[in-house]
Amino acid sequence: MSAPVIPVMRGQGKGCPMDGQDGVSRTYVDPSVLQTLRCELEPDAEYCTVFVNSYIQQLPRRLDRLRLAVETMDMDAAMDAVLSVKTSSMMVGAAYLSTLADELETILRHLETHPESQAERPHRHQLALLESMDACTDQTVAGLSAAAAA
Repeated sequence: MSAPVIPVMRGQGKGCPMDGQDGVSRTYVDPSVLQTLRCELEPDAEYCTVFVNSYIQQLPRRLDRLRLAVETMDMDAAMDAVLSVKTSSMMVGAAYLSTLADELETILRHLETHPESQAERPHRHQLALLESMDACTDQTVAGLSAAAAA
């Protein structure tokens, strides 16, 4: 039996985006991803907790690296960093962070293929996505910790 998805309303709880414009429910963590990982790791299912803890420990560095690359307009480093955040988030079930990283990746790919649209500084939407990633980190970590312990 898989664990339930943990829905969190946008704007509620510490570290959540507070715009409240759309009132859409966000799925910060999908515990079914961790359940699948546990099954795949049998008979060493407890390694799932080690994997989640490693993700949690590395997340601030990954986000800092991404922010620096975007702010300095280092497109190669930004793409590498956003893919790191996206894929690692997908692997542990950090659904909302993965979605935000996917949106940023789409923007970066557009900028790679349309260099004429690059400005001297990051676009407002890129910075807003980074802020959203930072804002939901606490909620994501709490959800992952709870799901990994379940």
